[in-house]
Formats: sequence, structure tokens, C-alpha cells
Amino acid sequence: MAVADPIIEQLGTDNFADYERSVYNSYQETAEREIVEKLNVLLTTPEFIQILKMWAARCGCKFDGFRDINIRLKSGRKWKVSSPVFLKAKPKKRGRSPKRQKGRLRHLGLELLGIIKKVTPALFEICIAMAVLCPSFEVAANALKNFGVEMNQHLLQNITHRFADLAMTVRVDCHAQEAWQKPGIKILICVDGGRLRERRTKRGKRKKGLKRQGFHSDWIEPRLLSISQFDENGKKIKSIAPIIDGSCGNMDEFFDLLKQHLLQINLTGASQIIFCSDNGPGIWSRTDRLIKNLKLHSAKQIIDYTHAKQNIDSVVSTIASSLKLSKKENDKLALQIKNLLWNGDIAGIQDIAREKLYRKRKAPKVVRKKLENYFGDHSKFQYKTFENNHLPTGSGSIESAIRRIINLRIKGTGMFWKRRHAENIIFLRSIVLTGKLKMTCEKTCGIVKKMFDKNILEDLPMAA
Repeated sequence: MAVADPIIEQLGTDNFADYERSVYNSYQETAEREIVEKLNVLLTTPEFIQILKMWAARCGCKFDGFRDINIRLKSGRKWKVSSPVFLKAKPKKRGRSPKRQKGRLRHLGLELLGIIKKVTPALFEICIAMAVLCPSFEVAANALKNFGVEMNQHLLQNITHRFADLAMTVRVDCHAQEAWQKPGIKILICVDGGRLRERRTKRGKRKKGLKRQGFHSDWIEPRLLSISQFDENGKKIKSIAPIIDGSCGNMDEFFDLLKQHLLQINLTGASQIIFCSDNGPGIWSRTDRLIKNLKLHSAKQIIDYTHAKQNIDSVVSTIASSLKLSKKENDKLALQIKNLLWNGDIAGIQDIAREKLYRKRKAPKVVRKKLENYFGDHSKFQYKTFENNHLPTGSGSIESAIRRIINLRIKGTGMFWKRRHAENIIFLRSIVLTGKLKMTCEKTCGIVKKMFDKNILEDLPMAA
């Protein structure tokens, strides 16, 4: 008797993986059939239709009967349901009326249940997670097929951006947690920028012989923000998910986004508020404005220590090359200046540079310009004092976020993005990596229900 004989007899196959997969598929199909049956019953219930008609009256729509449409459940397969259709009123415009009615039909019943663009919430979670975690939509579509979800890359891309457009309307609420409302919290706010190539269509008439118009692919700087909590020792609290978000707009739009996130936090009850970043152009002037607008007078501002060391290295190299110092002398000078930097003695560094370069012509100007521009505000470089007070001295959290969110998904060879699409992926990837996808799906699918409750609830007989 072969070893596989009892296996075949009990399972019907000599491969347990095939047996397990077939059982899951059969039960999933049975479950989805039950869901579709229940959905068809609900969508044709007279009481439900009456509620939808009340809502349609508020939305400027009228009932236009039932239509059979295909929706996608968790498996990705299409299932036919009979959906009540509502027709938007035509806008009053002069001239010939358009033949097409694109965008005028609404499936209010499906919208109320959270079925967005004929896709159910359970499928949304799977698709969004795979789309932003995989290196491309093509890879994500192939990965979904391995999990039994049939979907091509174009449909996956379309679903992802449609979901992102809706989720963007509640992007700040997606990060709301009770941990940010507790008194006495210590908050670290970091900002930084990455790089990606923008796809911008060329203007003008397409040249003869070219199949496509072509596009520009300039580098742009998307910016990320990271808001996290730290403990009494200045270490990040890993049990509390950070708030990470980003923008591909200008600097003012980015700081408006940061302000919206900060307004959702109990800033008045916070014991420490730290702004930490590099000394990039435009960051600290807008930070000062933000602190003034939010009345965060006790907030501290810190230049990231790693960036400060990198910039002080250029000062050391300029002095060493100008004086033609040996390696031993160069190392001694670098150690002396970095010790002064750690102690926050920028004036001492200026004295050393002035003393060593007093006979040189060009070098003193270069060093003085660097020390005045980058190290102008000495209060941001008191690292020894910061460490003694158990405050963070680096922005490693945002540097890590730049790598995980932008560099590993958006900044790739041969990748060109429209700004809106790039910001969608930045937002969704931030949500997924911080473990907030499920809450985001719930809030996004609840947008329509919230609008419905606001307009209709008081008119229902039950409300009386």
C-alpha cells in the first residue's frame, strides 16, 4: 500500500495544499452567494427604496428603476445584483443637450452600504494594502492572483486612486487615536523631503510621426511629516503608531497639512513639544509662524545632529585644504570642532576658523558664510543640554519614513508620476505602514453614511 493512498482516500488528493485551497474556495463562493442574495433582498425592499427616495430628493435625483450591475466581492469575482438607480437632474444650460448621461446615474443603495465604485469594503482593504506594499501595480496584481483575487493591474490602479481620492477627504481623521489626547504627552515633530520624477505632459501640437505627445520628467521634492511620542529618556514610544503624511505641493501647502494634524492633538496638555529637522530653506521660518499661530510658546526647535555634523565637516575640510593639514592634524581639528558643536559653542567654532584663516583670502568668506547661514541660530544646536534634559537630538524617524514610503515605492528607475497620483500613494502607504488601513477604510466607507444621517435621519419616522 502506497503512503499516498490513505491521503487520497481521506482528502481526495495527495497534496494537502490543493485540498486546503479547494476547501477555502468552495466556502468562499458559498459565502459570497449568500452575501449577494441578502444584498438583492435588501436593495429591493420597499422600505429601503423609500428611504433612498427621501435621500435622493435632497441630492437632486429621482428614482429611475432597477438595473443589473456587477459588483466585486472579496474574491475579486463579479456578482450580479439588482441595484436601484437614481438619475441626477440635468443642469440648465443653453444649446444642445449632451447625448451621454455619464456621471448622472447614482447607485445610492450601494453607496449607503459602503460599496464604492462597485467594489466592496473587504476587497478594498486587500487591494490597497497590496498596491502600496508591492513595488508596482503589475507586481501587486500578480500577487493578488496568488491569493485567489482575479484583478488586472489597470483595474487595481484605478481602484487604488479612486479610494485615495475619497480617503483624502478624511485624511486627518484617519490618524485620530486616544493616545494623542492624553495629558502630559511628549511630542516630536519632524519634517523632511524626498525626491521623485514628475510626469508632466508636453504642451503644444504633437509632432508629425510621433505616436505620443511625450512628457517632461523633472525631479520634484515631495515632503513628509512625522509626529511621534517619546518617553522620559528621549526614546521613541514604539507602541504608539506615529502620524505620517506627505504632500507633493509647495511648502505652504505642506505646512497647512502639518497644522491640520497638530490641531487634532492635545497640544495644550503636552509636557514637551519638539520640532526637529535639518536646516533646509523655508522650514524654520514657517515653523516659527506655525508655533506663533498655534501659541506653542514652550516648543523647542532642534537642528538634526547628523545634518549639523555633515555641514560642520565642510567647514573642517575647507580649513584643512586651505592650510594643507596632514591627516593627523585634520582629525585633531575635526574632533575639536565637533566637541564644540556638541556643546553648542558655535561662537568657539567661529573663533577657531577666524584664528586659523586670518591670512587667507577666499576660505574665510566660505567658512563664515556657512557658519552664519546654517549655524546662525545657536539655540538650535545645544545638543549636550538637550541630552541632559532627555530630549531627542535627531530626526531619524523622518529619515526612515522617507526611505520606506518614498524611496522604496515611488523613487524608482523608470518611474514617473503625476503629482496627484504620487500624493495618493504617499498617503496610502503611510496609512498601511502605520497600521491604520482598516480604520481608514471604515471612515472612507462611512463618508456617504455620514452625509445620509445628516440629511435624512431627522425625517425618518423612527427619529421621532
